[in-house]
Amino acid sequence: MSIFRDTTPELFDLHCHIVPYVDDGAEDMEEAKNLIKEEYSQGVRFIVMTVHLRYGMFDTSTEKARRHFDELKKWLLKSDMTDLEICLSREYYCDKRFEVILDAYIQNLDSVVFDEKCYSPKEEIIPFGNKKCILLEFSSGKYQKDEYKKFIKKALQAGLTPIIAHTERYPAVQNSPELVSELVKDGAYIQVNCDSILENDSKVICETAKTLLKNSSVDLVCSDVHDMSERITNMKKSYSFVKKKYGLKTAKLLFHGNAKYLIMD
Repeated sequence: MSIFRDTTPELFDLHCHIVPYVDDGAEDMEEAKNLIKEEYSQGVRFIVMTVHLRYGMFDTSTEKARRHFDELKKWLLKSDMTDLEICLSREYYCDKRFEVILDAYIQNLDSVVFDEKCYSPKEEIIPFGNKKCILLEFSSGKYQKDEYKKFIKKALQAGLTPIIAHTERYPAVQNSPELVSELVKDGAYIQVNCDSILENDSKVICETAKTLLKNSSVDLVCSDVHDMSERITNMKKSYSFVKKKYGLKTAKLLFHGNAKYLIMD
């Protein structure tokens, strides 16, 4: 007679801002290390560090992001957390600059110019996992719809797998949660934040997140952690919440199974 054991799986966090000095995430190396330690203590064993890229707001170069990421990786190898895997990517805000870079990537161009500055698409686009995933961010203030489909299509044309970041934040989704099923049909994966399902955000954001969960429209739940005080990591707590509210199978899929498929399949 076999006994089913309710064991917590190794958690995957595919959206966070831990690399220091690059965006509105970790302020310095000490905070970045503490964030990693906290993620590890909550059962996270795979982290994708998604540095913001948004024109006019988050313009940190890929070279700088890699340099500080490499510092963290060297430190991690000397720590007692050597079973924790980390990789670097970005959270791409879907603006005109990113569209130009993505189009050039599709065309396999070595360089492209935007606003009198030269970019290397092959350096700017940093996919992660065997499915070559990228995290797409849209406006949380504007009502968008066509933009979602446009960038999903372009990502797929580039041979990339698009993941929509914190989908619950977007006005079009808040107004019509059923829109998400169209985005999934178009080829996107849907990510929501831990804080949204734990009711640590605005009422409309939290209600939208729970509607998406109830409708089985979520593929991934991630921390979107930024710091140790305000936007903290809640991976363990949110896993427990989802397990209690929606069942063990759902919790394992959203925090482990689907991410493992994208990363390692």
